[in-house]
Amino acid sequence: MSKLAGYFPYIFVIIFLLSSCSSTNSIANKSGSSRFLSVEEKFLLYPPETQNISTLPFSDESKIIIWMHGTKRPAVISNDKCVDDLPPQSLMLAANKLNMSVYYLCSIATDGSEKGSFIYKRVSELEKLLNQLNEVGIHNENIFLAGFSAGGWTALMAARALPNRFNRGVLFAPAFAGPRYETNIFPIWRKFLRPKQINEILEADRLDFLIFAYSDDPFNRPEDLNVFLKFDKLYPKIIGYTCKKGHFTYRNDCKSKKTYEEILNFFQESAS
Repeated sequence: MSKLAGYFPYIFVIIFLLSSCSSTNSIANKSGSSRFLSVEEKFLLYPPETQNISTLPFSDESKIIIWMHGTKRPAVISNDKCVDDLPPQSLMLAANKLNMSVYYLCSIATDGSEKGSFIYKRVSELEKLLNQLNEVGIHNENIFLAGFSAGGWTALMAARALPNRFNRGVLFAPAFAGPRYETNIFPIWRKFLRPKQINEILEADRLDFLIFAYSDDPFNRPEDLNVFLKFDKLYPKIIGYTCKKGHFTYRNDCKSKKTYEEILNFFQESAS
């Protein structure tokens, strides 16, 4: 019996991963543009090609998570096929558990002639999507944000630029301005643009975010994000740890079960 007990943790991990991959709400991924990655259960009978914002009959109770991917190089469109940085299974499992749709917002924002401007352009892309969702009857309190890296940073910037346009958000390794080791190579990014945007974020009335940060992340470690904890409130909540996967820990999260539980509780809490 004691020998069998030693296998229980591994058995649980296998069951958890299998359940994460067998979501009843998942739909076929069609890369190349903004799209739904999962939909409410009642929409599963709709053909994938008709599953878009304008054709699905959302109700007052419909809830949507907007997923925002990272930005590899702000000088060029680096994710033009929109297949990179898919949301982690922990987020998808929580969304499906709560019958929430997940929408992948494909960004084409670049800096152009002004360094750092791509983030503001991404916020504008988000605003357009929020307007679309409102037009089909989805209320702001039923819209949630989620994102990785620059997608997560976009959500933080949106807290100030688009107040009360969404409920709350889940962020994985939010980052802007490049890795720490490039501070003296490209000083404008981390010595000027990053502090400037942090100050803008801190002007927000609230930062209702659950943030997962990794201690071996070359962009932002948990302590690098503590600047956002000035609010004397429960959130933002920063959960820091390491799986020795750096910035991309969310893709292969050694604490996936705990991450799922935190996200699930965070979303459920918003309804109470």
